Formats: sequence, structure tokens, C-alpha cells
Amino acid sequence: MKDYTHICIVLDASGSMASIEDDTKGSFNAFLKSQKEAGGKTVFDLYQFSDQVKRIVEHVDLATFKDDLMAKYNCSGCTALNDAVCTAIDTLGKELAAMKEEDRPENVVFVIITDGMENASREFTSEDVKKRIKEQTDTYKWNFQYLAANQDAFASGDRLGISKDYCVNFKADSHGIHEMCCAVAGFVNKVRTKK
Repeated sequence: MKDYTHICIVLDASGSMASIEDDTKGSFNAFLKSQKEAGGKTVFDLYQFSDQVKRIVEHVDLATFKDDLMAKYNCSGCTALNDAVCTAIDTLGKELAAMKEEDRPENVVFVIITDGMENASREFTSEDVKKRIKEQTDTYKWNFQYLAANQDAFASGDRLGISKDYCVNFKADSHGIHEMCCAVAGFVNKVRTKK
């Protein structure tokens, strides 16, 4: 469907994010408000991950939302990054495949955000992540972005199969979270406008 963008965010909610939890909520609410005003149809999914993976926002049309979509985001535990990314890709892929061709989004934007390295996945490996990202990029033209703190985001994203052009380092503090959300907004807007 033309002018329909589906945004899926996979967001670190491990204990190391606790000090910037409120900043993360505030910055993401500002990001969602900007996407709501961007025009066209925008549907939003949010997964948070620590030791476990939780889908805390499911297929919300931003044109109709009124609640605080970040209210359920809370931080504790370790970093099951691989499990989160593979779970989100598999789930969204199945849901879009079940839709009629004419109802599917023109753009799918999939954003991974973490402030630490993988250390808690039980089901999936980084190779599983890389395989899925390659398939969704090559076959279905999904757009992936990787944002990370406390590591080399370019090297980490590259290991997962994400182009260095779409990897961003951020600082895990209030200003860094704001800048990170601006980077996500810029990426989504480029996808929308095909730049």
C-alpha cells in the first residue's frame, strides 16, 4: 500500500539502560509524535529485550493512538539481542505474509537499539540474525538500522549484516538518547521519501 510505512523497533531494556529509562521514554514519545505528523499511514511495533523478549506495542496505527506507547518500557536484566531480533523479524514477517499483497506496507523500517553486547540469548545466534536480515533486505526490501552505545556500532552492525551506512554510535546519556532518536527519525524519513 502506497504511503504506508511499518516501523518496528527492537529496543534494549537491560539493566544498563535503567539510568536513561525516562530519557528513552521521553525521546521515543517525541519521535512517535513526529512520525504521526509525517503523513501517510504509519504502523508501529515495539519489542523490548533484556533476559526475555516482550512485544509491548503491537501494530498501533499512529494516526489513532492516544495512550503513552512507552508506558510499559522498563529496564532490568541482561541482553538477549539475538533472540529479540529474530523473534521480531519472524513475527512481523509472518504477519505481513498473511496480509493481502495490496494491503502490505510500501516501506518496512526495522531498527535495533542497544547499549551493550549480546549476552543472554538462548534460542538464536548472530548468524541466525544475519541470515534473516539478508533475506528480508534482499527479498522483501526491508530497511534496517543499527544503533549502539558502549561498542563500535559499525563493527557490531556489520557482523549482523547491516550496512555501515545504516549504523550509528550514540552515547548512553540524556543527550545521546535524544540524538539517537533524531537519527532514527532521519532514517525513517529517508526511507519514506526514497532518498
